[in-house]
Amino acid sequence: MIEIKNLKFEGRHRTIFQNLNMTINDGEVVGIIGPSGCGKSLLLRLMIELNKADSGEILFDGKALERNKSGALADNSKIGMVFQNYNLFDNMTVLENVASGPMHLTKKDNAEVLENTKNIIKKLGLNDVAYAYPHVLSGGQKQRVAIARTLAMNPEIILFDEPTASLDPMMKGEVEAVIRMLAAQKRTMVIVSHEMELIRSVCTRVIFLKDGIVFEDGKPSEIFEHPKKVDTRRFVHQLRSLEFDVDSKNFDFIGNNTKINDFAFRNGISSHLKDRLAAILEELFQMVIIQPMDENRMKIAFEYNRKEQALVGDVQFTGPYIDPDDPMFFFSWPIIERRASEVNVKQLEDDLDGFTNDVRIIIREELKDK
Repeated sequence: MIEIKNLKFEGRHRTIFQNLNMTINDGEVVGIIGPSGCGKSLLLRLMIELNKADSGEILFDGKALERNKSGALADNSKIGMVFQNYNLFDNMTVLENVASGPMHLTKKDNAEVLENTKNIIKKLGLNDVAYAYPHVLSGGQKQRVAIARTLAMNPEIILFDEPTASLDPMMKGEVEAVIRMLAAQKRTMVIVSHEMELIRSVCTRVIFLKDGIVFEDGKPSEIFEHPKKVDTRRFVHQLRSLEFDVDSKNFDFIGNNTKINDFAFRNGISSHLKDRLAAILEELFQMVIIQPMDENRMKIAFEYNRKEQALVGDVQFTGPYIDPDDPMFFFSWPIIERRASEVNVKQLEDDLDGFTNDVRIIIREELKDK
């Protein structure tokens, strides 16, 4: 069990944690979420004493971690951490990377360590690259090696710092599969991640950090579907929604596509749904924004309905009332209709923001492109 009591940490210009209190029980998988800069990754570093708190204490089964004369943690089997950037030894093979910790930091026989290492590598699907060096591995393989190296120390608690960050969907799936396997084994884990689908599906508890304290704490269903506090609701809504405005022909098309990709990544949206959404928005941009007429404005707002596996949203824009049957839209509108499950156009009158058209769009997972 981890107990964090009255923890305080001062940053250069502000207080990161002030009187932070938290308990993580054996067998729990706890997800830590919160706005950027709230100290999520710092909290993990404080737990393994890579950073030192200004005051307060962190206890493991009622005791603080101790260091030996060399400065290393004396109880190496108590807690392990998987870092975002892997931290592998480039001059060592996968087998050597995984075996190095227990060979140098425990009193186990080398033959026993080697046998255990091979078993872990096999379980994590790394047999084919056991004698390869890190530079030839994919990002997903490197992260699995990092997890294997942590498991080789047989820790009671495993900390994950953004374990799927910067990985493409396939590599992300490799790492998530390993984390789900560990969760099924009732391992005690703490996961910091911006990937909400991972937090929602794996964790037994979710802690929302804000303003240096535990702002809200509950089951994933409570935090994501029925948060008690307004600020939690706003944060979760921002994660679950895609919103941006286009007010010029010189809009940042690449930046908007990046927002779409990030939105899909955070919410576990399939590439099929994401690609259809991107195609629909691109056609609407062509219809409304990139036209030889007065500059129009567009407002886009979509949410992902997890239960229905559907994207639901509205695209509002200024300009003349749109007629989908207008020959001007002969190519664009059929593309939109083929990729949307439902699409409805409504004229707006007396809108406070000056929008004159609203296109309601629903894109369901089961629909394939017509």
